[in-house]
Amino acid sequence: MTTALGAIDLLTGYQAAAALTAASRLGIFDLTAGVPATAGQIATALGTDPGGTLSLLDSLVGLGLLERMDSRYAATALSARLGSAGDLRPVAEKEAFFARAWLDLADTVRTGRPRIAAWEERLVTDPDQCRDFLRALVVLATETGPDLAALVEPGARVVDLGGGLGSYAVPLARAGAEVRLIDLPAVAEWAGEELAAAPGITVEAVDLTGPGALAALGPGSADVALVSHLLHDYDDIALRLLRLAREVVREGGTVIVFELPGDPGEGDLEAFGPMFDLMMRVETPGRARRVEELIDLLLAAGFSSVERTGHPLPHAVLLAR
Repeated sequence: MTTALGAIDLLTGYQAAAALTAASRLGIFDLTAGVPATAGQIATALGTDPGGTLSLLDSLVGLGLLERMDSRYAATALSARLGSAGDLRPVAEKEAFFARAWLDLADTVRTGRPRIAAWEERLVTDPDQCRDFLRALVVLATETGPDLAALVEPGARVVDLGGGLGSYAVPLARAGAEVRLIDLPAVAEWAGEELAAAPGITVEAVDLTGPGALAALGPGSADVALVSHLLHDYDDIALRLLRLAREVVREGGTVIVFELPGDPGEGDLEAFGPMFDLMMRVETPGRARRVEELIDLLLAAGFSSVERTGHPLPHAVLLAR
């Protein structure tokens, strides 16, 4: 049971994230990645307030993101990844963007409405943030995602529906699959640029919710369809997407569904699923369905059998045939 002190820790948890993001944006991780520098030198180089700079630097040391050597500060291997060219920088910006929406969580729970504009609208109004968001998903898949390539035979024709910038298309292609990554035109253009040198992947622009999606993809054209981190973005459209996936695979083919379900986990992960569900409700018209809901949805889409793999929560990987 959480104590009053534990509740206070939860209430102040945003501070560490804010310190990390501020340091990333100010350029502290870039500057300290070279020769270690004093707080005064860092403040002078960045044009920041000396007192605030010192407090931020010492906070980062306490968080394990910088090292202090006498009066000088140096980056760690992890903090270097949070610099301007680091792979974790898009994750920091992603979470900073969504943190503002989470402040209105009470309104989302009260009304059932998300606090952020639809993805298709944001692709037009804020493309830079959308592209950084997709880059963050690649990092998160690399660091925390399951090994989906183990589920696909080498040489299999895979269609990755809503594949973004290749979070799972890349490891599938490396394992020998022939992958078609499908996404909206704007995303497909970015994916084409970022995956130009990746062998085994072709990128196609298709609106999966549009009337011509099946004709564009080709009925029965794939051995495997991957539906990864897509269903939670939608409510009523999710069933239509699964029916589309069923039509795209050949007779006897497989649809792999990978989701972070809304089920409570165990131990330290007890709150993960429900919190992810809240995240989806704040950010999208969809929700994080629980495992049984996902299975029922696949059966309603016309699959004859659904099998859950051995991947433990917070992952749910389902094979539908």
